[in-house]
Amino acid sequence: MASIRQRLVLSIGVLGFASGLPNVLLNDTLSAWLSDLGFKPTDIGLFSLITLPYGLKLLWAPLLDRYPAPGFAWLGLRRGWIALFCALLAIGFGVLAWVGPMDANSSIFPAIIAGLAIAVLSASLDAAVDAHRTASASGGEEGPAASAFVLGYRVAFVSIGAAVLMLHAKIALLFGPVGDPVARALAWRLAIAVGGSTMLLGIGGALLAPEPSQLRRPETLAAAVFQPFISFWRSLGKRVAIVFFVALLFRLPDLLGNKMTMPFLRQEMGFEIAEIGTIRQLLGFTMTIIGAVVGGVCVKRWGLFWSLVVFGILQVASNGGYLVLAATGKSIPVFAGVVVVENLCNGLVSAAFVAYFMTLCEPRFAAAQYAILSGLMYLAGAIVGAVSGFLVTQYGYSGFFILSIVVGIPPLLALPWAMPRRSQGNSLQNAA
Repeated sequence: MASIRQRLVLSIGVLGFASGLPNVLLNDTLSAWLSDLGFKPTDIGLFSLITLPYGLKLLWAPLLDRYPAPGFAWLGLRRGWIALFCALLAIGFGVLAWVGPMDANSSIFPAIIAGLAIAVLSASLDAAVDAHRTASASGGEEGPAASAFVLGYRVAFVSIGAAVLMLHAKIALLFGPVGDPVARALAWRLAIAVGGSTMLLGIGGALLAPEPSQLRRPETLAAAVFQPFISFWRSLGKRVAIVFFVALLFRLPDLLGNKMTMPFLRQEMGFEIAEIGTIRQLLGFTMTIIGAVVGGVCVKRWGLFWSLVVFGILQVASNGGYLVLAATGKSIPVFAGVVVVENLCNGLVSAAFVAYFMTLCEPRFAAAQYAILSGLMYLAGAIVGAVSGFLVTQYGYSGFFILSIVVGIPPLLALPWAMPRRSQGNSLQNAA
């Protein structure tokens, strides 16, 4: 039994890596690429619209509950889709590397199309991974499973995300002299291609992961589409609207703040790409790991409600660090301190919120139900992120980060009415 549990936790960690990699490449790495080439904050903010599929995946997620993956059905319902999407994502990043911009005057349309396709595949992969984790980890294992997922997710940020930023200048030397704009652009292309190829590790994770036992698929496509909503209504009643409100806004302080963090650090504060990679990704990764592990333990010991309350408050407060950095000016020690606090809080709240979504989902509708909840979260991030550059232009970076704090208060106040009241097959402590 112990070996099965260890295999499950390990596989969830690997699948967390596979889910996190497209996120870091589409957001941090691509944002750094555009910032380095001189694109305006408004352009970078609008580019975040390519992440809309993360918010719309609920439209096609029921298909993952109902039908097996073409060519990969032998792996099972959940693992088959995971393997297929990982293979397609590796190809997608190769295409993005080929068509990515070479300078601020380049047409960005080909990159938008490639990025949009990657976002659709990545969102679909998330739905499959979330469904597998929800169906496999229950009976008090939600906390450890959430920690393993967040840990793997963040490994992607440091092993690929940080390495790209830290090594970009050295990679550019392979193509030309120091400061050559063409060499720098080619370095970004190579980094995206090589980083994206590591999506193939997700296939290994799919092979390692145990397929959830006794998983009964919805009998019809109509059942796969409508019964997830009926299940939510039966378990939550009228409170389902409050749950959706919390899903929509609870993580918005982090999602919104991250949209303009890279241009703020690179263009406004003047930090070098290598400095950002070393501090924000490498140091930040370490603190997120600590936060994720501690967060999983706290969920199991404190109960889900109080973990969400405490960590939600810390998440909101952590964005204030960028106000301190903006007031201080370029300072490596202050930047490092901001990163330590922000990422520790991010790890804590991520573990708790993943566990929260897991408790709300019924295993056989897990792909659709988790997609509904996480889709609301990412939809808010994508829409608000699209106007983030205009918010910076209108109110400045300080005003923008203040706004990212304010938006996190309403969902915190709504939490007591958004908790599940039935056990749903687990032993987490819930509040009503």
